[in-house]
Amino acid sequence: MTNPSIDFNDTTQCPLCGKPNECAVAAGRSPETCWCMTASIDPDTLASIPDEAQGKVCICAKCAGADQ
Repeated sequence: MTNPSIDFNDTTQCPLCGKPNECAVAAGRSPETCWCMTASIDPDTLASIPDEAQGKVCICAKCAGADQ
């Protein structure tokens, strides 16, 4: 079930939990500097991103399982 309080147009917000996603691209930095470039993310987690956010909004490291 999709959380209605999450704004799928906010590219700085994780579409799964609504917290900051720390996306380098959304912050105007080079994609190569993003945490996700060195993380292994489960394909099932990526598939769980709501359709409205697929390909538009990045998940956060915690939801990706990459949070230290």
